[in-house]
Amino acid sequence: MFKRNYNTRIFFVLFGISVIVFSLSLAYFLSGFENRVFIGGIILLISLGLSSFLSKKLSEPIEKLNEAVKRISRGDFDYQLNITDSKELRELSENFNSMARDLSQSYKKLKEQTESLIQQNEELQEFNAELEASYEQLEALTHELEISERKYRLLVENIRDILWVTDKNFIIEFVNSRVIRYLNYTPHELIGKSIFEIVDEDSREILKNMMEGKINFSEINFKSKEGLLVITETYVKRLKIDEEVVGIQGISRDITEIYYVKKQIAEKNNEILAISDVGKLLTSGSDIKEVLNNIVEKVAELLNSPLCTIREYNPYFHKFVLLVKGGELKDYPVSEEIKLSEEDINELVNLKEIKIKDIEEFPCSEKITPIFAAKDVYSVVIVPLIFRNETKGILTVWTATNTVKNMSLLRSIASAVSVAIENSKLYDEIKKVYIKTIEALAYAMEAKDLYTKGHSMRVSQYAVLIGEYMGFSREKIEQLRIAGILHDIGKIGISDTILLKKGKLLEEEYNVIKSHPEISKKILMPIDLPKEILEAISKHHERYDGKGYPYGLKGEEIPIEAAILGVTDAFDAMTSDRAYRKGMTIEEAINELLKYKGTQFHPEVVDAFISLYMNEKHRLEEIKNQVFSNAS
Repeated sequence: MFKRNYNTRIFFVLFGISVIVFSLSLAYFLSGFENRVFIGGIILLISLGLSSFLSKKLSEPIEKLNEAVKRISRGDFDYQLNITDSKELRELSENFNSMARDLSQSYKKLKEQTESLIQQNEELQEFNAELEASYEQLEALTHELEISERKYRLLVENIRDILWVTDKNFIIEFVNSRVIRYLNYTPHELIGKSIFEIVDEDSREILKNMMEGKINFSEINFKSKEGLLVITETYVKRLKIDEEVVGIQGISRDITEIYYVKKQIAEKNNEILAISDVGKLLTSGSDIKEVLNNIVEKVAELLNSPLCTIREYNPYFHKFVLLVKGGELKDYPVSEEIKLSEEDINELVNLKEIKIKDIEEFPCSEKITPIFAAKDVYSVVIVPLIFRNETKGILTVWTATNTVKNMSLLRSIASAVSVAIENSKLYDEIKKVYIKTIEALAYAMEAKDLYTKGHSMRVSQYAVLIGEYMGFSREKIEQLRIAGILHDIGKIGISDTILLKKGKLLEEEYNVIKSHPEISKKILMPIDLPKEILEAISKHHERYDGKGYPYGLKGEEIPIEAAILGVTDAFDAMTSDRAYRKGMTIEEAINELLKYKGTQFHPEVVDAFISLYMNEKHRLEEIKNQVFSNAS
């Protein structure tokens, strides 16, 4: 558009000049000579002037454009072309300026890209230098890895443990040559097989837990080529690729020998603990039958036996009499007396040897035999109880045939039991003498007064009845019996003039009487009686409301044994005749106990005595009348 308009303008300008020149030339030819020279000169001047003007006018936009191009070529992209001579040139100027702006922007982008490329090139050169250094390090590392790999292979092949690797399906992918020594397999024989084929059932579950990451260390029991069990301590590590478990790597150390040594130590330790427990039972001071019951229960538990018994030997009838039985079958019928063959008696009694017999050969109830068979128990171990080279009885244990390994334990227990039984018999004999001595002391003291004769024995028997009603143990009941007999022994230290005085006692005399509980305690302390007996004797005159003597105790401060003696002492005193009065009936004495319940007497003891009266009055009457008649 610009080119066409610009050409048109030049055309009209040149055409106009040509018309002017033509007109002047025509005037020149039509005029005279003189005028021709003049006109020619004018024409020349006009042509020169017009040419100069038009040349300048027409070349001015071109010069501006040329200048602008030069400025742009020198990098001055901010230069602006301003030509306003015509619409076409103004449009050309605007297009040029637009092109200059585009070039400026392109130049800036190109410059930025060039700078970026330069920076990247510098970085690339640095990276290349690092890469060259890394390559050198990589070569050195590869060399070290090759050395390490050789060392690792050497270590794996010479390690004393079994090293193995499986995939996630437990297929063995690698195993070192140490497997030959422990399992008698070659690595070639195991690679490709499931590890489950060479471990026991329990170990399979453990390996599954290891694959799941639940545990990483446990005992794994491998099976050798010959089927022998090889116990190992195994540590595993899960192998992962992109967080996915692809297998496990394990290292297993043979501990078979250590395992069995530890097992033997544990068995010996259990034996020692069992013997210690039996020793504690024997020295517990409990009733001998209760002790023996606890022992047979302990033996049954230790040897996993359904039945264990202790029998005493009767040398006159050559029979073994049942003392105690324990174990889960103890409630089944067992013969009270058994007789063994002469051969068995000779080996047990004379030779003092342990015997193991089949159940069919040992006398037992037909009802219990099928139960033994159901529990896979087929043998009876018979251990003689030997004391001072004499067989006093037998310990019998029903169990499996492998009980032979516990013979030393059974011998130790049997020895302790035999000593305990004999000591118990000796203790019973000593205790009988001791009790007789105590009774003699009490009778000697009561013999001074016809009316108090038999008082201590009655108090003792009443106290025993209450103790039974209140659920006391045998040991506590025995303590009550002895305390009842001796509760007034301190009166031996009191003058007969005070004890046998017919009239009312003076205050000073009554204070002397009140001292007899403490005198009793001082007399009995050297005999080394149990503390409970001494407490019951020294505090049996304390009152529930705190008005008693000698210590002024009240309520639960008073030992229950002392409270029982307080009630029975008062009851016998009320129901016994005195020189100055007739004794009360049992009913009248019971009413007195109820009247002073909670003040003088312990409420719980009174309630127990009332229950005894309501349910077994005849026993109270028997004690009162029997002992009273002996006294009279």
